[in-house]
Amino acid sequence: MSKNLAKKPVLALVGAGPGIGEAVAHRFAKEGFTVALLARTEDKLQTIAATINDDVSAGTAHYYVTDLRIEDSIISAFQRIKADLGPVNVLVYNAGARRVNGRALIDTTTEEFENFTKINLHGAFWSSKQVIPDMLAAGKGTILFTSATGALRGMPGLASFSPGKFGLRSLCQIITREYQAKGIHAVNIIVDGPVDGKLIGGVVKRQWERAGESDKIKDVDSYLVQPADLAHTYWFLHTQPRSTWTQELDVRAMKETLFTKL
Repeated sequence: MSKNLAKKPVLALVGAGPGIGEAVAHRFAKEGFTVALLARTEDKLQTIAATINDDVSAGTAHYYVTDLRIEDSIISAFQRIKADLGPVNVLVYNAGARRVNGRALIDTTTEEFENFTKINLHGAFWSSKQVIPDMLAAGKGTILFTSATGALRGMPGLASFSPGKFGLRSLCQIITREYQAKGIHAVNIIVDGPVDGKLIGGVVKRQWERAGESDKIKDVDSYLVQPADLAHTYWFLHTQPRSTWTQELDVRAMKETLFTKL
């Protein structure tokens, strides 16, 4: 039985978690989408789904426990999404695996490199393959990849992170060149700077506190990307007129230094 009786458009948010994923899912839900949340940790998925359903309406958000390192797990999740909700109209691939503290290449294990690359790149490839056929049939669709500065330049300590993000950028360009003329809008979104979330944002704030830089904490949105603000950008990209489609967009907080990133 369908869980989307109102036949709302469907967003598949892959890599759903606190921060960007939750904010983007929440924004699309408020705009009239039914939301499918995919990630490996069920308790986080339950919390995000419940928050969206409480704020928007019951039955708006649904979750699917998925291991993004395993193709069969992704295939199974998307089959269930289509059966429950209908074809996916918008795919947001938000998954990202990285170390908080860098590790030199010779100290990076093969297991970490493979697992991180599967999450950062392979999962996007597998997910895209699941949604593109239905988007082609509909003559339209949006694919948004959450990327990072590591997609533009390799940095010391990011041997297990940057290669996957480099590949993600290439994958997005390939989707554009193969399918844009058929109605599929793919965008690589480079988040160039720390996000105000529990992980990186929390580390940065604790560093400010130790350094006595309380002025930065009071002016946090000048220094850290705010997930809810970034969600507006994702919605903007999805709703762009087809005469002015963006294929890649870099975003950063106002006081994040640009020139060191180029």
